[in-house]
Amino acid sequence: MNNDKSNSGSLIADLNFSGTAVPRAARVSLLDRAATRLAEVWNAPRLRNRLIVGSCVAILAGGGVAGYQYWRYHHQPDYALDPIDDLAEFTFLRSDFNSLPIKERLKLIKDFADRIRNASSGDSAILASFAAGISGKAREQIQENGARLMLDMVDSSAIDYAKVPPEERGAFLEKSVIEWTRIGDQVSGRAERTDEEILADIKKQTQQRDEMRKKMGPERSAKMAAGIVGFLNGNVANHANPVQSQRTLQMMSDVNKHFSGK
Repeated sequence: MNNDKSNSGSLIADLNFSGTAVPRAARVSLLDRAATRLAEVWNAPRLRNRLIVGSCVAILAGGGVAGYQYWRYHHQPDYALDPIDDLAEFTFLRSDFNSLPIKERLKLIKDFADRIRNASSGDSAILASFAAGISGKAREQIQENGARLMLDMVDSSAIDYAKVPPEERGAFLEKSVIEWTRIGDQVSGRAERTDEEILADIKKQTQQRDEMRKKMGPERSAKMAAGIVGFLNGNVANHANPVQSQRTLQMMSDVNKHFSGK
């Protein structure tokens, strides 16, 4: 038996234990892998068709979501048929409501008031939930929409008022106040009144207010007047440009003087 092991092969004879590092295979980046996979898919007609169809579906789905969101925030709801919380949102919480003509805004508010008066128990619960969630910016938007409507309505009359001859201004002021009051009656659901009844009620209210101010004394009367001016400035004039602010406040001042007999 030959015990010479000089020519026998070692199991680890070919392994390199020297300090020289063994070259590693180059790492393939994730982007390269994705590009390779995409090329494989694209070169296979069946997989390519699936990729195209899937991409189209994704684009259409994304476009549908975006389109719905745009429609939701720019669509004017049907005040006779759409959910009542959609009407409340559009009327009070949407700035694009202010871009509608004055007459249309007034009509929509009247239609909304009619829906509320005839609301079912379910609609009433929805409105209660809607009102409970109003705070912060939503409350500010409601105030802005109301002030903007008041401003636009008065300013529309004030523009014409500035062109009226002095001897005709009293009649114009009465006509304007009758129109504003009748709009308020329609929204509140109050029974229709004649022009004479409206004017009589306004004059009576003006007299009662003047008598109350006299009883209050100069100091309290001045505070009351300042409060009214503050309300107009804070809720109306702040949304007006300087020209609008001047002519609307002037007209309102003339209305007060006219019905006070000053």
